This record gives sequence, C-alpha cells and structure tokens, in this order.
Amino acid sequence: MKNKKILFISLGCDKNLVDSEVMLGILADRGFEMTDTEDDADIIIINTCGFIEDAKKEAIEQIFDAVRLKEAGLVRGVIVTGCLSQRYRAEIAAEIPEADAFLGTTSEAHIAEAVEAVLRGEKFEMYDG
Repeated sequence: MKNKKILFISLGCDKNLVDSEVMLGILADRGFEMTDTEDDADIIIINTCGFIEDAKKEAIEQIFDAVRLKEAGLVRGVIVTGCLSQRYRAEIAAEIPEADAFLGTTSEAHIAEAVEAVLRGEKFEMYDG
C-alpha cells in the first residue's frame, strides 16, 4: 500500500494541528506520501473541530466536498478524525455514510490502520485508543 497519496486537511484549534502533525508522521513512517491537492489524492483525511462553530461548519463543508470527489471517482476514500467525529459520532456516521472511516480524539495512533482499511474497501471506526 506504499506510495498512496494523502490529502490532509486540519481544521480548528492548536491541539488539532498537533494531532495532525502526529498523524502525518505516522503516515509518513508507513510510506504514505502527502499531497497538497485533491487532484493527486487517493485518500482525503479531514481532522475536524467540534467546538468552534465556524470550524464545525467548515468541517462539514469539507467532508461533503470530499464525499463528492469520492462519488465522482476522483478519490478512493474519505476519513474523518478529531473532535467533530468524536463528539457527534452517531450523527456524523448516520448523516454522512459515504465517509469511509471515523477516528476520535484519542485514536491518532490508528490512522495508518484506517487508511489501509479504506484502501482495501473496508469501513473503519475507532473512537478510543
């Protein structure tokens, strides 16, 4: 699964930025490449905020944009991480079933596992751990 390209979008507070950097490091260690454009991405990961109102709205818009790209066949998968995913897990999973994976705020260590599952065509959820 090496050399698959990841577009990583980090929204919200400074903690999200730190969590994003941790996940980016894990993905790089596993051989994934990062890209800055959706045109090159195999997977889009959106690290969300669930507390800042503007960031929540932006996260939902970003998730829907990513899902549209997936439905058009332009990316293989969409992964939602962070506070919004944790705090509103049932609502987000029910309202956006097209997303392939959801990780909570303490699940950063499982990001590569989530990407690999999505690339295999599997759903993935992890909220603790």
